[in-house]
Amino acid sequence: MKNKDWSKEIPQGAFVSKKPTYNVGEYFEFFKEDSAGGMKYYFFDPTEHGFEKGKAYPVFIFLHGYTNALEGDVCINYSGAEFFAKEDYQKSFGGAYILVPLANEKRNIDGEVVDSWSESYANPLYNLINEFIKKHAETNGGVSKKLLWGNSAGATMTYLMGQKYPDFFNILIPVGSDDIPSDSVIDQWDINNVHLFFAMGKRDEFNDYEGTVVPRLPRLEKMKNSFIFTPDWVYNGDKGIASINFGTEMGQHCLVNPMACNLMFDDGTCMDQRLPRGLTDWINYALTDHPYIETTPVLETERLILRPLKFTDLEAIYKWTGDEKTAKFMLYPKYKSTADGVDWINSLYTNADDLDYGFVWKETGEMIGSGGIYHSHHPETETWSIGYNIRSDMWGKGITTEAMIKILEYARTTRNIKEIAGTFAVENVGSRRVMEKLGMTYLEDTEYTKFDGSATFKAQTFYRKF
Repeated sequence: MKNKDWSKEIPQGAFVSKKPTYNVGEYFEFFKEDSAGGMKYYFFDPTEHGFEKGKAYPVFIFLHGYTNALEGDVCINYSGAEFFAKEDYQKSFGGAYILVPLANEKRNIDGEVVDSWSESYANPLYNLINEFIKKHAETNGGVSKKLLWGNSAGATMTYLMGQKYPDFFNILIPVGSDDIPSDSVIDQWDINNVHLFFAMGKRDEFNDYEGTVVPRLPRLEKMKNSFIFTPDWVYNGDKGIASINFGTEMGQHCLVNPMACNLMFDDGTCMDQRLPRGLTDWINYALTDHPYIETTPVLETERLILRPLKFTDLEAIYKWTGDEKTAKFMLYPKYKSTADGVDWINSLYTNADDLDYGFVWKETGEMIGSGGIYHSHHPETETWSIGYNIRSDMWGKGITTEAMIKILEYARTTRNIKEIAGTFAVENVGSRRVMEKLGMTYLEDTEYTKFDGSATFKAQTFYRKF
């Protein structure tokens, strides 16, 4: 362990919290015990708790930390698994199996803990997971996706399992380990569309953030599907800085405690502004299939990079969807927070014809707007709809036109587009100009109402035939 006396660095006005604010064991009754291959495990079956039988659910596998297996069922909590059996968590996922395997830890004659997680467990653990799926899930609809979450030593094991079986796990959540694998392993995860949530406190008592993690962050940031959570301080639910002593200071190493509580404080506020409703939103995004995101190529114009939108763009998206001027003419109401964009992000890239792009301003690297072309709006006709939005501080620069010309150019080479149409509020002169520059002309007068009924606009539809 590193000697880290971080107590002198605590921000002014902050306080130290000595223990988590939840009750350990409150949901243990929802778990059952079983074994496979000489290893014990605890599990939760959603079909025994109100979710219908005969359908596939994801399985969340939680790997405990060093010595935790010696604690018996308390390991369910220490691994981070316990609260995922709660009704609200389960409802948010539409049901999920939970599996908590235990390493065969024991103490030798000197009192030292032996047989903890190591590479020798890789095959037995893989076999245990498959045996669990076969025994408890396959006869009842099977498993959709597999999430592997590891705490501390379990996080190191998560990396190891993800490296050894790169096409088996869909989601990896290592918590509190700096054993980040090589670029070649991460490349393989990208090929297999693995989602990674990397979580480690900057003041972790056991891991070297500056020396080991910081040099690897650029590659993690380049992953197709990664979320990097490296808080300055680890907090408990009471908003106090965690100082948890198990014979040695482990407060900043115990990031799994707030992670298990959905990265939400007890008062309902979030620990990370990028996750306004908590970690479960990111997990749901990772569980959602976006089958056509892989076939949506990155495009480029003189001033823009056009790329598919992702969960990590929610903050940028909010800068225009929460912009009073931009939101005025949108069909959906002005967003109140980044959370309002989650359902929209989850809905993208599910239709083979539609194209959605985020507009990245090359000069700053910022995502400043989005737009696309869609057949799903008029599937019964040959008409394709266009749509776009951009931050109001970027208006008047010809950016939307530049983006839409490129998107339309690409769409026409890959889709059988015979006609495009777009509707704009008569007051929205800027939108009219974009359509005119796309070669579109007047079709008809019309009107539209915002989804929440808050406003109705006189409108015009423009179109273009090819």
